[in-house]
Amino acid sequence: MANDITAQRVLVGACGMGNGHSSRQLSLVNQLQQRGHRVAIITFGDGVPALEGAFAAPVPIAVPTHFPGGWVAMTGEGIDVPRAAANGRAQDPRGDAWNFALCEQVMEQLGGAPDVVFTDYEPASAQIAYMLGARLITTEQQSKFLLYRTPDAGGYTREQEAAKLRYFFPAADERIASSFFPVEWERDERYSGRVIEPILRPDVRGLTPGVDETSVVVYLSPYGPTRQNLDKILEILSVSAPGLRFQVFTKSPVAGAPANVEVGPFDRPAFTAALASCSAVISTAGHQLLSECVYLGKPVLGVPFDVYEQHFNAMMLERFGIGAYTDEIAPEQVRDFLARRAEYAAAARALAARQFTGESTDLVASLGL
Repeated sequence: MANDITAQRVLVGACGMGNGHSSRQLSLVNQLQQRGHRVAIITFGDGVPALEGAFAAPVPIAVPTHFPGGWVAMTGEGIDVPRAAANGRAQDPRGDAWNFALCEQVMEQLGGAPDVVFTDYEPASAQIAYMLGARLITTEQQSKFLLYRTPDAGGYTREQEAAKLRYFFPAADERIASSFFPVEWERDERYSGRVIEPILRPDVRGLTPGVDETSVVVYLSPYGPTRQNLDKILEILSVSAPGLRFQVFTKSPVAGAPANVEVGPFDRPAFTAALASCSAVISTAGHQLLSECVYLGKPVLGVPFDVYEQHFNAMMLERFGIGAYTDEIAPEQVRDFLARRAEYAAAARALAARQFTGESTDLVASLGL
């Protein structure tokens, strides 16, 4: 660690719904450890197996008793206050008591109050920063929808994301958002912050991708509604391109699968290896996976959840020519997408050369830590 850097106690929060939030924090925790800081983590759900035992030195993990903020109900425009109030009353009658107990646990793990809190869409860690007066740095990718007046997508407005950010993270010392696409819309001057390249997990950044023309990776996240069930999607994929092999990673049970469809549970090393070698990806439109696909030059057919952020991400696939998107998968769409793989892959490589600058690899140092 640099001689002019004083070791600090750092709390890192990662939302545990899906894999994207913990993927970004893998990189940041590695950077913090390399610079000699003492780190503790708050996460839940998928974040626990993703972060547990993932670092050179052990990092304690505190798990909230429930997903903080999981009770918030949304409309197409923003927060549905009456429904969110009812959900909150039903979820935990103790009110804020669980949050103080979590704070106490974190202070014991760190040997004192945190000096700095990083949070990637994890509200409990932000509440601890507010409670204790710690420096708060947000690193979720959604903040670009607060910082910029992005257009409507999928029948939703940016307010769906901005409202949640204002509620859970109303103030931050630094607000850092990542983006796999250039953010070129009007700035909302009410909010300060900056947009950087996607923060990739170290195992992805170190990959040398290949292209197996017979392999297509499929990932459909369970954390939102899709208009077709998984069995139907697998059937459509099979008949769309019987000569290809579809490697499907899922957290949902599957009774059986067609002959050219391989179905397995989501496993990070296996998924990463398949992603590196495949010729294309069919997935829900989460930002982190799309970022990894751009970095590796992989074309994507996006199937967005019915939320603003995923519809917007899917729109960007077509805007920058790196893929296509659809609300429902049909054989002719799959065939058309696969026929254009080379064109989409070339555009993805061009976008990667533009977007990936290396600035995220020393983000901690750039923040004076």
